[in-house]
Amino acid sequence: DNDVAEFGINHWPKKYYGQFYRGDSYIVLETYEDEDPDDEEETAGFLWDIYFWIGSQSSQDEYGVAAYKANELDDLLDGSPTQHRICEGYETEDFLELFPRIQYLEGGIDSGFRDVDADEGNIDIPTSFYHIRRREDTKKTRMFQVKLSTESMNEGDCFVLDDVTTVYTWFGKDCSAFEKYEANRAAHKMADSRHGQTHVVQDVGEDNEEFWELLGGRGTIKEASEVKDDKMPDEEQTKVFKVSEEDGKIEITDLEPKKSSLDTEAVIGIDIGRYFFIWVGKKSTKREQSQAMIMANNYIERWDRSKTTTLVRVMEGHERKVRAWKKAFK
Repeated sequence: DNDVAEFGINHWPKKYYGQFYRGDSYIVLETYEDEDPDDEEETAGFLWDIYFWIGSQSSQDEYGVAAYKANELDDLLDGSPTQHRICEGYETEDFLELFPRIQYLEGGIDSGFRDVDADEGNIDIPTSFYHIRRREDTKKTRMFQVKLSTESMNEGDCFVLDDVTTVYTWFGKDCSAFEKYEANRAAHKMADSRHGQTHVVQDVGEDNEEFWELLGGRGTIKEASEVKDDKMPDEEQTKVFKVSEEDGKIEITDLEPKKSSLDTEAVIGIDIGRYFFIWVGKKSTKREQSQAMIMANNYIERWDRSKTTTLVRVMEGHERKVRAWKKAFK
């Protein structure tokens, strides 16, 4: 049945790393060497972080598949990775540093992604328009695909228009040097990928008729002050929960919000608003670990935080390898 969506894992080419379709979910595996083991019994080896990224337009089914496959990957690596559940627009510093820049694309892989060899002939690539904006609270610049219209523009940011043969950059009068740099870099990367078939026109002005025609004509451009970023979740007073198994039953107990509440024989949930940590004690059971993930998901959904809160599973002994962990117990 062609009307039924097919869910599964598709390989994402390295040349597209950092590009994310807003209608999809992604799994990212980071592998690095542990040059500073936690105790004398350990030897230097590899460490892993598993991120599953959820697009704002991704379906519950797609998110479910990503979470399931992330757990399969975790099992393959003997349950030792740190897991991160990341939502579009609320990426952590650790995640952002994996890519030179983040680019959000409309739709999903089935509607937008094409990888066609040169000998297959010409393909029709639609004209696309991108918004380059730097968030002051994270000091990171992102690239959003937006509607092809002056309605999408504002004087505080930069924009890149790609019509395949020409890539244009437009700079708002109040944009930052960081945004200009990222816009120029993105434009030249698009052009370079087409091996001389595309040229770049930088910092277009009122006199560039072709640019404005592609946008459907000139229109009113918003002032910088009219565009606001979604607010990052506040860091709240720490709340701590213990997930333990007693006589075959899972029990959840409120604990004092202090580091001494961590129990090596249990799984501990730590809620600080922006992050929800799932701390896994070395002697906790598999059932406790799986129930803790379910509890954490149910908890943030109940408080309507599923699109803004980052879930991080931290293995006992690996705390120092999680940058945000220091915020858990201030």
